[in-house]
Amino acid sequence: MRNLLQQYFNIAFLMGKPQDLPPGREQMQIGTGLALVSYVMAVAVPFGVERAFLQAVIDLGCTGVAIWIALSIVGRTARFEQAFGGLCGASTFINLAALPLFALRPDATGAAMATSTVADFVLLVWGLSLMAHVIRHTFEVRMFVSVVMSVAFFIVLSAVVASIWPVPELSTDREKISLPSGPDVRPMTLASGFAGV
Repeated sequence: MRNLLQQYFNIAFLMGKPQDLPPGREQMQIGTGLALVSYVMAVAVPFGVERAFLQAVIDLGCTGVAIWIALSIVGRTARFEQAFGGLCGASTFINLAALPLFALRPDATGAAMATSTVADFVLLVWGLSLMAHVIRHTFEVRMFVSVVMSVAFFIVLSAVVASIWPVPELSTDREKISLPSGPDVRPMTLASGFAGV
């Protein structure tokens, strides 16, 4: 288990490849379990456990289906368990990094909110880099192609989540101003490696 966590860590910091992981369903189940638990821990603070769990399942499910379909198209389904398990296991570290940010965000004001925005951007770049890294090694494509695919998937997944949980609208009419109870955050992860958006 310790060796597996080390391999997930290496993938998270772009030092390892999914192909370095042991083949088989057990590794994928461990990676998926770690991603699910860490995702729920991070997102439960601003949104509650029920929404965190549903969002994690949707994120993991969409990511898994997308990887499976893409691998089926290129005839490399044998790589699915390593690719998906590696992405999930590695995204655990992004989720854990996001945990204190989401926990402190409701009390953040002024300079703290600016710092939070920068941290969200860093997590987003990290998540996109991780997804691009996994795509690059799994599909053996150029880095530019993997980055474009990663960004495209992020946009689609964000749209899916936004369609399920729309962001509250702010009215400009002074009599109808309705503000959310806290700053709007739309944490994403996962599986996708996007811990903060």
